[in-house]
Amino acid sequence: MSGHTPHPQSPLTIYFCDSENCQPRHFYGPAVRPHYLLHVILRGRGIYQHRGITYTLSQGDAFLITPIEITYYQADETDPWSYAWVGFDGTEVPQLLSHTVFSDSVIFRNTDPERISAFTGQMLRLLEAFSENPSDLLTSAGHLLLLFSFMQKAAPESYSEASLQYLTKAKEYLKNNYAYPVRISDTARYTGIDRTYLYRIFMEHEHLSPKEYLMRHRLRTATEMLCTTDYSITEIALSCGFRDGSAFSGYFREQVGMTPREFRRGHR
Repeated sequence: MSGHTPHPQSPLTIYFCDSENCQPRHFYGPAVRPHYLLHVILRGRGIYQHRGITYTLSQGDAFLITPIEITYYQADETDPWSYAWVGFDGTEVPQLLSHTVFSDSVIFRNTDPERISAFTGQMLRLLEAFSENPSDLLTSAGHLLLLFSFMQKAAPESYSEASLQYLTKAKEYLKNNYAYPVRISDTARYTGIDRTYLYRIFMEHEHLSPKEYLMRHRLRTATEMLCTTDYSITEIALSCGFRDGSAFSGYFREQVGMTPREFRRGHR
């Protein structure tokens, strides 16, 4: 089902929502997406591959495709899965996902029969709402938030409120200044901690260094601009904090496997 024109600056926007009854061994990928894509398995089984790890999933489970990550998934040969999916993005999505199992993983497993029924039912309600009125942004977003509520994670006993506050402040600084030549030392100074501690909390919660987080954010923003604007490659590069079009193209190709121009042509 076709959805909305992407609005990268919106807190939460649903682009499309649909379902499929897959044939045996039906697969997709390896490929990358410019936005988030959540699949909920309604019946059957299949595999999801991410960063060299293969996950076997079944009814009531879910897997998340994150922006600019190479992924592959395939239906089982004897019991192929049926799934529903929702594509979404927005400025508040990383914060929302930080409260779910997806802060530490790309999969959600569900073994309680009652929870499975309620979880898949919520996905179907989202699908129905989006199908009936794709322009009703609030209703669809509300159903997606309810879907996230099934995947909340319990805070561990060692949860450090202070480190999370520092992390949030640092991420806000990077997101507000990514278009400029940001230095990690400036980020640490703004946050009120030293660089070593800043590095440690980013690795603990994001599994990325502050510099890697900044570059991923720049890349993701540039990818959105490639998909939704007609700005030149150089204009996009400079708007996203790269020193020139050549540096941007080299980093983009290293991360995505193709040049920005090839990506834009393939998307369109």
